[in-house]
Amino acid sequence: MAYKYQLSKPFNYFKDKEFSNNDLISFWDEIGKKYIKWDKMYTKVYSGNEKKPQWYNGGLLNLCNNVLDKNLKENGNKIAFYHECPSKNYSNKVTYFELWEKVCVFSRVLKNLNIKKGDVVMILMPNQIETIVAMLSCVRIGAIYCTCPLHLNSKMIADKIEYIKPKLIISTNYAIIESDYLYLISLLNDAILISNLKIENIIIYDRIDFINKEKQESFLDRPQNYKFKGIQIEKALDWDEICKNVEPLVEYELLESSSPVCITFSSGTTGVSKGFITETGSFIAHLGYSYKNNYGFREDDILFASIGLGWAFGQNTIFGSLNHGCSLVLYEGNTGMASFDYYKLIEKYKISLFLCSPLPFRLLQNIDPEAEVSKQYNLSSLRVIVLGGEILDSSILNYIEKIGVRVMDMYGQSECFVLLTSPSLQLPSRPKSAGVPTSGLNLYILSLEDKQPITKPFQLGEFVVKLPLTPFHIQGLLYDDEDRTLLNEKYLKKYPGYFNTGDLGYFDNDGYYYVVSRADDVINSGNGLIYNSFFEDTIQYNEKVFDNVVVPVTSDDPSKQDAVAFIILNDKFKKEYDENPKQFLNTLKNEINNSIVFDAIITAETNASIKHVAVLFDIPKSTSNKKIRSILAKMFEEKEYFVPSSMTDIHLLPQYENQIKFYKSL
Repeated sequence: MAYKYQLSKPFNYFKDKEFSNNDLISFWDEIGKKYIKWDKMYTKVYSGNEKKPQWYNGGLLNLCNNVLDKNLKENGNKIAFYHECPSKNYSNKVTYFELWEKVCVFSRVLKNLNIKKGDVVMILMPNQIETIVAMLSCVRIGAIYCTCPLHLNSKMIADKIEYIKPKLIISTNYAIIESDYLYLISLLNDAILISNLKIENIIIYDRIDFINKEKQESFLDRPQNYKFKGIQIEKALDWDEICKNVEPLVEYELLESSSPVCITFSSGTTGVSKGFITETGSFIAHLGYSYKNNYGFREDDILFASIGLGWAFGQNTIFGSLNHGCSLVLYEGNTGMASFDYYKLIEKYKISLFLCSPLPFRLLQNIDPEAEVSKQYNLSSLRVIVLGGEILDSSILNYIEKIGVRVMDMYGQSECFVLLTSPSLQLPSRPKSAGVPTSGLNLYILSLEDKQPITKPFQLGEFVVKLPLTPFHIQGLLYDDEDRTLLNEKYLKKYPGYFNTGDLGYFDNDGYYYVVSRADDVINSGNGLIYNSFFEDTIQYNEKVFDNVVVPVTSDDPSKQDAVAFIILNDKFKKEYDENPKQFLNTLKNEINNSIVFDAIITAETNASIKHVAVLFDIPKSTSNKKIRSILAKMFEEKEYFVPSSMTDIHLLPQYENQIKFYKSL
């Protein structure tokens, strides 16, 4: 069928955006034909209704075939993944053909263990090649995989086991945490004992190539690790043993477009972490179109990802790299510690795109504020740094400018693969902006007052996406009913006809969009609403501050709220604080309030100021490294607080309370 509009070739953001704005269904039809390898072509691109859409109905396909098998002819001998763990001086690599061979063998292993289409497989493994093999093998046979972050404790893992109900768990014996080994056997064993669910089979990969037997014994001989000695998971299967003499499964399962690929989870910073269903056809459509055009992936690219495979961003990057025939450097190490290893790897492999969160650069900024060390390395191959996972403060942007590399700041959620970006780098970046709306969905900002679409620039509102839910979105929640009641209640009820993101922002005169806050985190000054990142961005420029978070708390005046800034100090100022904390905080508060620069959104009339400044040793965060503001607000108000299921280091909560009490005693 010939459409009035066509996908641009070569890619042109403005033409594709015009196409999807005017004929969304035909846009996705074109993508389905151009970017997806079908074993049986779909009969209808869109059916169902806007709240319960069916994309590519009648089509049969397989994700593994779309991202791996298709590359064998042209890229079989090309390196698919390099695996680097600098702290242990470990390197590994695998070609596309070698990866395919491993996947075919392990797919047969899964079949032999009676894993069938629709069965759930839990994967608790670090960033290593075998993790990718496990993921690809699941999708090859139609099983639903769920990767689990390594930052979880045993109770959190047990909760996840009981929630997703896996038929099989795949894990390994060692990983890396804080530059030292983490004994995963003990962690998983405790989780299994806590859980009430009976797991049919457990596979353990022995990383003797990564940590040999002698080093394993030495690790267990440390006094603090005696407790791990002798711990074994009952009836666990050895990966290498069960792969011996297995006939490879060269065929793959034919799946409907709506068949689930995996279960991913929200960050859980605002409540219980939700399980999302990713559908096969929609996911491949996203991989094909978005990674090529919005991210700018090219077949000759060598990518670098420091993101953990326990998160949707990390998993999507793996499949996106494979889909476009790229090579990717998989980083294993502690991303929570400052390291110049990133520069070394970029120079070593001539990396063209670096995908990560802003955290590594915040850490580097603390030890190398002028980015002088970066000049010691040849980073000329690096085309762009793609940042995601949190709202980007301008101090990080300014720091990366000193490195001399362009930043692509994008806005996305676990609920949807991409919302905002600078597509294919065709548009110039703009400080603090997440770019322009991508093609393939219709993004609006609704007024907080009348809930109508905002048409004028610099008006604060809530981001929404006009229904139907597109292939850029998750299509369901785990254990939802046939009517998708959970999905409707959480995302579709607040603004009829729209998908609600829960995020606030605005656009400027040129159509660039700015994400500023979660809707729950705005502060009512009495003269207007102030988003917390307005304060946080200002505070981050103070030389005394390493990191900060601002939350609204109840004021003595019932018509307004007070803004509380929780500060982590840079090391060189901690002694000065300890000597006279009250004077130090008063001075810091005055510095912050005197440095506030008003803009078109937050004007002087709002009376924006910080009322309290308290020092913390750390900030409560989720396993995806997102700041959990609600806990600090409730602690400050001395109210009962809810601990999100995704929060790390729960044992530190009493210390946060004590530091807040200390501030109030000054």
